[in-house]
Amino acid sequence: MGEIHARCLSSIEQAHIRAFCDADEGRAQSLCTKYGGEYATSDPEKVLRDDAVDAVYICTYHDTHSTLAIRAAEEHKHVMIEKPLALTLEECYAIGNAVAKHGITLMTGFKMRYYPSVARAKEFIPSPLVTIAQMMDGHWPDDFWANDPRKGGGNVLSQGCHTMDLVCHLNGSRPIRIYAEGGNFTHKGLGIVDNIVATIQFENGAVASVAQGDSGQTPFVSKFSFQITDGKKTAHLRNRLKTVTLFDGEQTNEINDPEEYGFPEENKDFIRSLIDGVPPPITHIDGLRATHLILKAFEALKSGLPQALTI
Repeated sequence: MGEIHARCLSSIEQAHIRAFCDADEGRAQSLCTKYGGEYATSDPEKVLRDDAVDAVYICTYHDTHSTLAIRAAEEHKHVMIEKPLALTLEECYAIGNAVAKHGITLMTGFKMRYYPSVARAKEFIPSPLVTIAQMMDGHWPDDFWANDPRKGGGNVLSQGCHTMDLVCHLNGSRPIRIYAEGGNFTHKGLGIVDNIVATIQFENGAVASVAQGDSGQTPFVSKFSFQITDGKKTAHLRNRLKTVTLFDGEQTNEINDPEEYGFPEENKDFIRSLIDGVPPPITHIDGLRATHLILKAFEALKSGLPQALTI
């Protein structure tokens, strides 16, 4: 993720890459050479205390997000942070408190909002009644870092925030209640939830069903599938969100994009927000809400009861 963002930044005229930091300093030096940074280091404090640095990108293992984001805020650095915002609600709230206290800008990296097909679906159906969302991956290896309960949290916690954020974005209403079934289906040696099916109630009365996990990717709709309907019209996002089918009850219109979008667009928005002094379109609150939904779904699994949502 760090290299992807560096590649995007290198094409933005208003942005200058000052430094790269990685636990593997050789890796940081390699990226520094490739993308024109001024220095490389394995010490994040060197970057955070650098007065020439205006903003930092946090693209690390999930368990380090809150510590680095809070330190960045304390040093008055703006932050672009990869999803998820953090692995616990306490950490998410701590990041939000630091953002407010130090007056920095923080953007959460939810690139799926930037796909043209998503914008087309949202314009076609601005107020869905029912959403059916799926992010079903192929089986993640047990030794994959994101499956580590401490570092990554497993597929549902690591990637489910993407799904939850896009469902909220498409609905445009505050989620108020969630119920879920699921558990650990294919990683019995790990203390993670690897598959869930959740039902969400929104404040405006709309509902959504979310399937998230790594129990197998369907060849027909790909890893991502989002369907919305308003009682007459329907829209279906699939093919890694490169394809959208719009149906108005009589005619079907299918639109295909040649490539995936998201990273360049969110980087441009982040830089633009800093230059113009305006909030980014996706803030720490969006990151908090997405993680809140997943963690409340986990509580519903344990209790067998629907959980109220407060964000």
